Amino acid sequence: MTPRLAHLDTPPLDPSRSEGRRLLEDELAKPRYAVEPSLWDRFRDWLLGLFDSTGPGLPSWVFGFVVVLALVVLVLVVVLFLRPEARARRSGTDRGVLDERGVDATAYRARAQSAVLERDWDTVVLDGYRAIVASGVERTILDELPGRTAREASLELSRAFAGEGEALSASAHCFDAVRYGHDSATEDEARAVLALDERLGRARPGLAPAGARP
Repeated sequence: MTPRLAHLDTPPLDPSRSEGRRLLEDELAKPRYAVEPSLWDRFRDWLLGLFDSTGPGLPSWVFGFVVVLALVVLVLVVVLFLRPEARARRSGTDRGVLDERGVDATAYRARAQSAVLERDWDTVVLDGYRAIVASGVERTILDELPGRTAREASLELSRAFAGEGEALSASAHCFDAVRYGHDSATEDEARAVLALDERLGRARPGLAPAGARP
């Protein structure tokens, strides 16, 4: 092959600016460079589309209201998705009642009372019953047994508080039903758990060894 023909068979080593631009556009247009829009990009496009479709004549506060409402919904979804109970239900794990380290009975009671103000009866039941179990541990009625279930705690506490066996069993059942998504607590159920916690706090436990089984 002559040098002239060999030169014609190879691409130019120094393309012009317009030729280089065309080659780059052709390369980037290939399917392997296509990128799917992220969830945030889709949300942003949807939000901007709302502004485009509202048209002139609407007051500016409408736009701000739509933005705030969308952000509130997004925050609520994230919070509900990240709640410990929601994570437990998704993972299918059956952890103990006291699954948080460094939280005592007083803190659980405070959380339950805050939930009362919000009329969040599920949280009242969960943290109210945790306060009962945590108090039992602090009073050495229960030993610090990792993974203790609500039913196990109710059975052990029933030995120390014989007259509260039925209420303890009902509270444990309600705790499990709420925590694992079988049911939602009513106001009466939530207040019954709080009342039980108050009664046990005033009661004098019987002489049952810590961690004993009925």
